[in-house]
Amino acid sequence: MSTSEFDKYKVDHLFLLIGENLLPNYVAANLLLNKGKNIYLIHTTDTEIQAKRLQNILLSELNGLKAVELRSLNDYESDAYYIQKEISEKLESIKSGKIGLNYTGGTKAMSAHAYRTLFYEGIKDKTYRQRADIFFSYLDARRLEMCIDREDNERIRLKIKPDTLPVKLVKIFQLHGLELKPNPTQQAQLPKLATELASVLKQEIKSKQWFDWVYNVFREQAYQQKSNGRGDWKCKTSLMKVSTSLEKLPPEIVLAFQQENFITSDDQLSLEQVQKTGFFQDPKHFCEWLNGLWLEHYVLEQVQSIAEKQLIKDYGMNFIIPLMGTRNGFQFDIAFTRGYQLFAISCTTTSDRSLCKSKLFEAYLRARQMGGDEARVALICCNQEPDTLKAEIVASTNDKKITVFGRQHLTKLPEEIANWIAQVDREAK
Repeated sequence: MSTSEFDKYKVDHLFLLIGENLLPNYVAANLLLNKGKNIYLIHTTDTEIQAKRLQNILLSELNGLKAVELRSLNDYESDAYYIQKEISEKLESIKSGKIGLNYTGGTKAMSAHAYRTLFYEGIKDKTYRQRADIFFSYLDARRLEMCIDREDNERIRLKIKPDTLPVKLVKIFQLHGLELKPNPTQQAQLPKLATELASVLKQEIKSKQWFDWVYNVFREQAYQQKSNGRGDWKCKTSLMKVSTSLEKLPPEIVLAFQQENFITSDDQLSLEQVQKTGFFQDPKHFCEWLNGLWLEHYVLEQVQSIAEKQLIKDYGMNFIIPLMGTRNGFQFDIAFTRGYQLFAISCTTTSDRSLCKSKLFEAYLRARQMGGDEARVALICCNQEPDTLKAEIVASTNDKKITVFGRQHLTKLPEEIANWIAQVDREAK
């Protein structure tokens, strides 16, 4: 559906109820307002910051916008009289043009009282009639539709398809007052080597060989364990001296290392040799890549391969969300948007059930925080029972909008992710 199909429902004066998540308000403003007209952001004391943030975003984006006006309910978000008074004062100044209320945001009390205030207009002697030229609307998160309430009590449902309103990931973060630092990665590192590792991990014996080598051979030389139980990769000078035997590795990985020119003449993996290729600014980054970051790069490559066909307009890796009380915040491993819908993917090379559940559950919470009820979440891991893992999370969240891909799915991720997207589309019908 193109935005032109929304034209008959666009208004000149759009009232928006502001909640914690501004994404529904942003969608409504872009789809329901006539060019160069007026928006009124109805907020409370608790959502004043969000309202001012949206005001700045809309003024910078919607060319020719006449006004984005803030209307505060202060601490009276449940007070029918106060809500009616605040909105009525604005209505009295509107002399012409279609009026609309999108009540997706805000509290239920705000929605009910704002709806009632706009539905009726006073005539005289305390008599009222239904207001003409007004549209009431809300965003249906489950079906990805903008619902328009008609005067005859019928409801028009307008499907918001991926090409109706593409929203970039940076915009979703901006709506939450977050700036992406550093910029998300959109180009996978060492995709061929990552693909070979994904293939190896699908096979149980070779998978064990790989992890044994990483933890018992490579890390023994490159990682420094501290007395307090913590640790880190050795300093750059020490890492440049690391040269590791490949004897216990699956032959496919040895060949892949050779193709990347990481191996010395005496068949050792040399971090000095890796550094000469220029793939990494610091040898520590390659250590992190081998330690599990390769899976994120592999998934990024798979998302990129299906992006055009699946109408994925924006994607990336390494989305860091600052969190109060934490040093490093939270990180979305991979994320992409279709239209305004957020898809978040958490990646881990572990097969440990409790660790997988913990990682998925946190991704689920943060995705809903950023993308609202429309957000979808997946975990990509090496667990061999992804269905039962998913069932446990669904049972604890009472939310079926979760997907888990296990070891058996690694080599066919493009198909699996495409099927996931198709399933989301089917659920929205």
